[in-house]
Amino acid sequence: MTISIFPIPVHNISIAGYDEIKDDLVKYAYNLKDSDPTGVQKSNYGGWHSAVYELNNPDDMLQTLLMQSIQILPLHESYHISASYWVNINPPKSFNAKHNHPASDLSGVLWIKCPENCGTLLFENPLLFQDFKSINAYTEEFKKANNQYFSYDFKPAEGMAIVFPAHIQHKVRENTSDEDRISVSFNLTLSQNKNYEGQ
Repeated sequence: MTISIFPIPVHNISIAGYDEIKDDLVKYAYNLKDSDPTGVQKSNYGGWHSAVYELNNPDDMLQTLLMQSIQILPLHESYHISASYWVNINPPKSFNAKHNHPASDLSGVLWIKCPENCGTLLFENPLLFQDFKSINAYTEEFKKANNQYFSYDFKPAEGMAIVFPAHIQHKVRENTSDEDRISVSFNLTLSQNKNYEGQ
């Protein structure tokens, strides 16, 4: 028997009724790009990255969706979440270089439009250096059963969000489809409410 004592949590969130709002979200993303065609250069190569916005407007369709997704996370009620987000439009042949999100506690991505072969999200094992030999030595059966790999690919799915520790190095592989991939990335900062009176 194998017991994993220090697993890395990656939360997978499915948006209920996503098909009904997809077209509006796609339009939202392109309208945002039209208002700022240059965007921001970060880890994106060939893709468009919006400015970063604070998550604080419940009247905004996208922000409401993100707020609802974040509330699903299994976080203790004594913690307050501050969040920011940005929209990504990645045309064919674009990609995001390896990076992490300093000064945040958790990060996430919500996929709005992701045609087949639009590029997976790859996470690098944070213990890659320390555990290089042991990972190599394990059988394929053990690796598969325990997710013991040097890296791990998440295949994007429309209407799905994932949340992960912000320190994990990750990248987005090249979009080899003939269409744009559209996503929303976000950062979460956690702070404990010192006035919390719950049990």
